[in-house]
Amino acid sequence: MKEVNNKIDAFKRDIQSWILTPEELFQKYVVDGHTYFFEYVIKDIEKEYKIKSLIANYLGVHLHEVIFVGSGKMGFSLNPNHLWSLFDSRYEKSKIIRDKSDLDIAVISGPLFEKIGRGIHEFTNGFKNKWTRNEYNSVYSQIPLHYKYCEYFSKGWFRPDMKPDGYEFCIKNSYTELKRDLFHQFKRKAGLGIYQDWYYFKHYHIENIKSLSLKVETTVI
Repeated sequence: MKEVNNKIDAFKRDIQSWILTPEELFQKYVVDGHTYFFEYVIKDIEKEYKIKSLIANYLGVHLHEVIFVGSGKMGFSLNPNHLWSLFDSRYEKSKIIRDKSDLDIAVISGPLFEKIGRGIHEFTNGFKNKWTRNEYNSVYSQIPLHYKYCEYFSKGWFRPDMKPDGYEFCIKNSYTELKRDLFHQFKRKAGLGIYQDWYYFKHYHIENIKSLSLKVETTVI
């Protein structure tokens, strides 16, 4: 916990100093450096590269296109809804396995994103019939699955939990098996997001950092 609190303090100082731009802060904290989960939770930095290779092989992407993000990366969250929440903070209080923090993984690959877009278009026959009747969603939701899929896809972001049932995008085995492999490695859930390019990946994080900068001006944080 001490390491995380020190990192939060350093992050706040960097915001307040205005020496680094939001994009530079994004690079420093979100992209660069070791991942908190591997360095402090399981204490095996080398395993991060093994896991990235595992994901890259399933998806057919380059190793450098796989990045751990979120509180698993930094040790704390920049999500406005969970700002400064420490990794595994809920689990530390409850000791209930399901309260362990998820590990968030971003894959930035234009070719894979384009392949998925075309694949889902063909799989759903041009987004007709079953897609619009929400028959590709095995879990009931008030918001049709294709609305959620299109909302994120238009932002340059594919979320596998919003794909039509039956569609497969992994080149090795299946996404279900990838999730099973990751759970076997971590004993916790892993969330995956596939981005069209760095612009869309950066935008989400940089906007959060800009929002934090404004809060600093008004002494909210």
